[in-house]
Amino acid sequence: MTGKNAVHVSSSIAMDEMEPAPVEADYVNPAERTPRWLLTAHAYALRLGATLGFHLGNSSGQHAPSPTETIWLDSTLGEYQGKEKISVNVWKPSRDDPAPAGSGKRTAVINLHGGGFILGKGTDDARWADSLTTGLGAVVFSVNYRLAPGYPFPKAVEDCVDSIIQICNLADKYNIDTSRIILSGFSAGGTLATSSWIVLQDPARWNYEIPSPIPHIAGLALYYPLLDWTVDRPQKRKASKAPDMTLPSGLTDLIDASYLHPPRPRRERDDIRLSPGLMPDEMIRLLPPVHLCLCEHDMLLAEGLIFAERIGDQGKPVTVRVVEGAKHAWDKPLPLSPKDTVAVEYKETIEILKSWFDGTPS
Repeated sequence: MTGKNAVHVSSSIAMDEMEPAPVEADYVNPAERTPRWLLTAHAYALRLGATLGFHLGNSSGQHAPSPTETIWLDSTLGEYQGKEKISVNVWKPSRDDPAPAGSGKRTAVINLHGGGFILGKGTDDARWADSLTTGLGAVVFSVNYRLAPGYPFPKAVEDCVDSIIQICNLADKYNIDTSRIILSGFSAGGTLATSSWIVLQDPARWNYEIPSPIPHIAGLALYYPLLDWTVDRPQKRKASKAPDMTLPSGLTDLIDASYLHPPRPRRERDDIRLSPGLMPDEMIRLLPPVHLCLCEHDMLLAEGLIFAERIGDQGKPVTVRVVEGAKHAWDKPLPLSPKDTVAVEYKETIEILKSWFDGTPS
């Protein structure tokens, strides 16, 4: 594949080497036998540690700016509905940041943080938000979707869809061009960005009532997302070139048991809100441009490459960069300052986002 629709992989990794080997039986996750209250306690402890780590990380080296404001949005889909249940951190460009062309309205990036669906905050991606406001002149919205174990699948997806719809309804307030809405996400957030786009294409499949008009999404910028939950973690870990550099089993067991509740065998994890990389070809043909930034030593690398190949095979614009030698979430090495490659990859992504609007092949 060549040209604008090609899968450009900035690595020597070959896609045909990344197919995971078949597994005979389902992995038995020991954390599924843990009481929910204890899973919640474990997740809460991780959240406290992560909050401290991100505070130190965002304060060290080049300071990461605080949000301009925080807004609260309503939950209208699925269970746990209510007024002002979802908070969103907002970063607005300064007057010195790039001026929007044409209509004078700005691009909006709706970002979804990582954390395995059990931890994380919108401010975790403050450096990414800063890169977008200064490099793209975008208004950035980082969604604090509700977390498992308290809010298992599909609540996070529903919170993100709710947020996208309501943020688009605030376009006039934030001077947003509704034809230039981009979804970005890191790890679990990359999964949720893709799943949210899927729900917006066919809300009736899950009996969601979404008011018209449905928001137009101009592109997806995905960092190391989980795209296929029908492949067990040990299988993904074994397929990695360096299994000992992947996320530890104790953490992935906690994540999976917390988010997938009640437990389900892997063959029943094909709901495309959960495993968005399994979306059918007819839906892939509807995708906007997609950019994937993946990590070489990540158990999620294979499914990212497979998804990119599927997109390219359908003739849709997709670009891929693989950060060589990097582990999952390499851009968040808390509590230390980010690696030099982080600024490089963020800049590369922003140049690709620009190309989606000016028509320049990426």
